Formats: sequence, structure tokens, C-alpha cells
Amino acid sequence: MKSTNKFAMKKFLFAGLTFFAIILIGFLYAYFLQLGIEKIGYVKVLNNKNRNILYGTTFEGRLVDSKGNDKLLFKFKTSNAEIDQKLTFFPHRFFSWGKNHVAYTQNLKEVILVDYKTGREVYKQKLNEGIEFINVNKAKEEFVIATEKALYILKYRKKQENDKKSPFILKRVAEGKFWFPSISIDSRYIVCGEIASNNILATSLVLFDLLNNTKKKLISEKLGNLPLTQDYRLIYSTAISNDNKWVVISTSSSGTPPYRYLTAINLKSGLVKEFGSNTGLCNSPGCFVSSDKYMFTQGEPEYREFGDYSPIIEPFRSKPVIVDLNTGKLEIVNNVPKDTNIYWPIYKNDKTIYFIDRKYYSFVPNKIFDTNIYRLKNKKFELLFQIKGGIVSYDVISK
Repeated sequence: MKSTNKFAMKKFLFAGLTFFAIILIGFLYAYFLQLGIEKIGYVKVLNNKNRNILYGTTFEGRLVDSKGNDKLLFKFKTSNAEIDQKLTFFPHRFFSWGKNHVAYTQNLKEVILVDYKTGREVYKQKLNEGIEFINVNKAKEEFVIATEKALYILKYRKKQENDKKSPFILKRVAEGKFWFPSISIDSRYIVCGEIASNNILATSLVLFDLLNNTKKKLISEKLGNLPLTQDYRLIYSTAISNDNKWVVISTSSSGTPPYRYLTAINLKSGLVKEFGSNTGLCNSPGCFVSSDKYMFTQGEPEYREFGDYSPIIEPFRSKPVIVDLNTGKLEIVNNVPKDTNIYWPIYKNDKTIYFIDRKYYSFVPNKIFDTNIYRLKNKKFELLFQIKGGIVSYDVISK
């Protein structure tokens, strides 16, 4: 009798372990299968069919993956001419892709978060001032928001038991008008442009140290000794290296057409490097590929009729280049077809680089082309996704 019970017990344990092993293998298979899926979030803008109306442009936020899924996260039409104009002037500044949520605004007065998995809004906050820019620390999913009057951080808050409030909290960092903010990977620093006057767009570069609650001006809005009535600095993008060593901005004077170039600031030494001659005709945004190297795309096909750009290699083709911030030396990224203009590089830790082949300027007004997303990996350049419409924001969510 005892031996029968022992046999039954062993049989039961064996069956239980087998069932557990099957479940575990299934979870592991699904996990590693998920790791191999490339997911890219993007916002596309569609043509306004009625060209006599100054608003009504359609924006769609979507999540596409390498398995062929293309999920709609949000969709809206601009409701008046002012909103339409702002959303077509550097539109990428109104959308930002976190690890689990996309943040955006559709009326410039409220910030909205949408969950990737459920496709539902999980946060919505109305503000009393117009939103100018949204950016994110993707690792911690902390969003930095610049408005006409202040700078904010939207982040997770500690949730108490039985707490039914939103898991996100919005905190004001500083008063003022700030442009193109970036937040460091450890969320200690925010770097951004600051506009001190309502009359002109002269922009200085400032750094907020959130740990010590300090603010420091890194670069003046002035260019040389010229008065602001004659010329001043404009800023188009900002970025901080992962080790908080360098800040890189895309900048220009107020002249027309703007000649954009890169400037780098070493946060440890305070050294400012203006790469005006060799990084001219840069397109923003770019990205760090290491602590001391920054990738951007350089070249402007539409500038053939403006001036002499002979110091720049292939000045009328937009191609990816890397600048060494210590030496200023440029390195052109190879294996990109010369008949394709490339914009908006995104660099991943496995040395994979993503690009798109349109820039948002060409979508205005009412001239929207379809956009392709490419990948360069192991010297192989390949088309990933063909998007019907013009991409005004995109990011790699996972791969």
C-alpha cells in the first residue's frame, strides 16, 4: 500500500514538474521572441484635402513592428489656424516616445499620455499656458515639458495602497520661456534654450541641476559683440551625453537662410567648441554614439542657390556623419546609398542606426510625401517600413 502511494506521489510530482517546465519554456520562448521584434513609434501627418481651409491637418500616432502590426494610438485634427501653424513648425517637438507611453499634445494646452499595450489614455493634464516642447528620459520615463511660461517634469510618483490617483505627477521646475529641453539619463540635469524677451527669439543655453536646485547659463544669446537688434543666436536641438560630459546643440544666427551648425559644451571643464565651418548645414535632431562622438545628418538639397558651401563634403546631399567632439574631425557613415537623403539618426547600443528619408520641413504646406524608415546594421542598409504620410516624430521603442 505504501509503495503504491509513493509511486502515485512520484507520478504526481513528475506531472507537476513537466507542466511547470512547459509553462516556463513557453514564457521564455515568448520573451525571447519579443526581444527580437523591432517596435517603432511614429507620428504621421496626412494631406489636408481642402486646401482652402487653414486648419484641419490630421495627425496619427502609431506603433509598428517587424511582425507586420501597425497599431493606432491616437488620431486628431487641428482645430484652428494657430494650432495648425505651430504643429507644422518643428512638429517633432510636440510628441515624445517613452518606454511604455507616448506623450503628446493636440491643442497645445494639455499633455496626454497613451499606454502602448492598451492604446488608452492614462494621463491628461490641462495647462494654463501653451506647450512648446515635450522630451523624455526614456529609461526612467520622465517627460520634460516646456511651455510659454514654465518648465515641468512629468514622472511616476510613489503610489500608496488603495490609491486611485494617477501614477504620474506634474512638477514645475522653473518659470520662464524655454525651448528644446533635454533631460539627462540620470534625470539630474535639464539643458534647454531660454528666451528672455518677448520681442525677439534670441536664445541662450541654460543648465538646470535638479540635485542642487541650481541654474547656470552655458552660452549667451549674443553672437560676438553684436547688439541683439542686429543678430542673435537661435537653437534648434539639444542633447546630453550619457555620462553628462558633453552638451551638443544645433544652432545658427538669425540670418536668412539659417546656416545651422553644431556647438559642444564640456560640462566638466566649461569649454565651448563652435564647429561652425565643418558641421554647417546640419539637420536636427542628432544623437550621441559614444561619450565623445555625436552623429547628425549634414547637407541641404534645397540650398543649391544660396552661397558657397564648398568646404562641406557633398553639401547638397543629406548624409549621416559623426563628429569627434574632442578634435572636431568628421567621419562620414558609409554604406548609405548616395541617391537617398537621410535624416534623424537614432543610434542603439548594438551599433544599429535608424534613419528616415524625409524631413518635416517638406511637409509644409500641403505637400506631404510618403516616408521610409531604414536600418543600417553590420554595414547592411535596408528598408524596414514604408509609411503612407509624412513622419513628423519617430523613435525606436524596442528591438
